[in-house]
Amino acid sequence: MDPVYLIDISAYLHRAMHVVYGDRAATVEAADTAFVDHACVMLANTMVKLGIKRMAVVCDSTEPSFRCDMYPEYKAERKPHTPVFATQMPVFFDALKDLSVSVFDEPRYEADDLIATLAGQENVPYVIVSHDKDLLALVSDAKQVSAYNPMSDKWTREADVVEKFGVKPWQLYDYLGLLGDTADGIPGVAGIGAKTAAKLLTRFTNIEGIYADEAALKAEVTRAQFQSLIANKDNAFLSRMLACPIVCDEIALTGHGDLQAPESDFVRGATLTVRR
Repeated sequence: MDPVYLIDISAYLHRAMHVVYGDRAATVEAADTAFVDHACVMLANTMVKLGIKRMAVVCDSTEPSFRCDMYPEYKAERKPHTPVFATQMPVFFDALKDLSVSVFDEPRYEADDLIATLAGQENVPYVIVSHDKDLLALVSDAKQVSAYNPMSDKWTREADVVEKFGVKPWQLYDYLGLLGDTADGIPGVAGIGAKTAAKLLTRFTNIEGIYADEAALKAEVTRAQFQSLIANKDNAFLSRMLACPIVCDEIALTGHGDLQAPESDFVRGATLTVRR
């Protein structure tokens, strides 16, 4: 059976906003439709490039993530959606649904959670279409899950993750637990950089292993790093929890037919068709 392409649509929408409006997005009238029209073209181009025959579109909830309950600073620095984005995003999704595209969203869940839930539900290859590095943790040769970044036109498989980060894909959430992520407001452990995080996970496997033997840990890092690791132990575990997707039991591929992708030309003009 053809691969299922799980498309993280936020990258298309935000890229379309940047290309069409640049720095003036906040001042664009809510009724303007140019960016969703451009997002349709971008998505259609990806479908043609990859020869997509089966697909599902996955999006973030418009409500705050449940992670904000665990850590109020999570994504607190993100700017709210502009009026044009908030108004036209539902138009974009309705246009895809009118083409029988399966669009998945769930209140308070993020696209990462839904993609982690859907990938592997069927015994077929999956391709995660996203530029989000967190999702590379799901890449698995054994489970036939690969990733494609539509913005850089780059494929990622297990060996690519190891080459780029120095850890296995399944260790990436521990890696982010140590490193943190300033874009998402995830604190991590101060003073621990990418090389040190990779070295520690190669030596100790995961965060639990890092903290299991303080003497062994002390021998692997500088004094300042050791002190920071001990002082920020709770932050390490919290940060991994924030980075790691949560499976959403409420959604499933069953009931969504064969996920047959529409003709790319229909997608290219999807929002135009809705407005006629």
